[in-house]
Amino acid sequence: MKLEEIITKIEELPTPDPIVQKIIAVASDPNASAKDLADVIKLDPSLSVRVLRLVNSAYYGLPRKIAQLSEAVMILGFKTVRNLALSVFTYNSLTRRKRSTIDHTALWKHFIGVAVASELMAQVVGYPNKEELFVAGLLHDIGKVTLEFVSPEMFAAVAKLTKTLKISFFEAEKKLNLPNHALISMKTIERWGLPELVSQSCGGHHTPESFSESLYSDVISMIHVSDFFVNTINYGESYSYGGFVLSPYALNLLGLKPRMLTNYLKKLKEKLMTADEFLKIEQEAVS
Repeated sequence: MKLEEIITKIEELPTPDPIVQKIIAVASDPNASAKDLADVIKLDPSLSVRVLRLVNSAYYGLPRKIAQLSEAVMILGFKTVRNLALSVFTYNSLTRRKRSTIDHTALWKHFIGVAVASELMAQVVGYPNKEELFVAGLLHDIGKVTLEFVSPEMFAAVAKLTKTLKISFFEAEKKLNLPNHALISMKTIERWGLPELVSQSCGGHHTPESFSESLYSDVISMIHVSDFFVNTINYGESYSYGGFVLSPYALNLLGLKPRMLTNYLKKLKEKLMTADEFLKIEQEAVS
């Protein structure tokens, strides 16, 4: 199956529901207030609960409990709330199909791991828009979900080869002469109408050097490095079993030195201990 055929099939994938779309629109409106966004979130009681649970979680470690939704929105920030809504939608998309070869919970854990790692990487290199890094990290491997949706047999063949040869999913796709999941991720995200920063960072997360002319080459490189470390410490399941290589291009572009990476890895392991809050919040969406 060629990339063009898969792109055609992407049209059959679920898209964010109207409330999520409205949250994205309001969160992107510079004239919107916290009350405006809270009023939209209230339309989905279960999402309202998750926003309050997140702001009161160990991930944020606030000294007092937050009970007002508008206050939670102000503390979390518009983009974090948007990311939570997208997270719920993505998790529901993952778990909607009961007959599947994917371990949804384990793959979701990988998604969250790279989201958290990308947000942390933004802090390390001084990139100001860490919330965009979170959503880019969250969706970087959504192409694997798309691939399994379009052709379970194709996904199973790639997954089997990765395990047999102890290689990455990306390498297995190349050996089988199949379209790579990074580009499928990019096309899926474009269909969802998310920013180009997100789609391109997902499209280039295995080959950042091939996106060197992109306006978002630094973001692409951050997602690449973050994905590398999350795979290395085996947080979640990415259906990759070896062959992880850090791109020298990405390291040079971001100015990352060995000591910086060592410190980053230490902080990442600590951060992932609290990331379980995200996992619990999303998993309760379908419980």
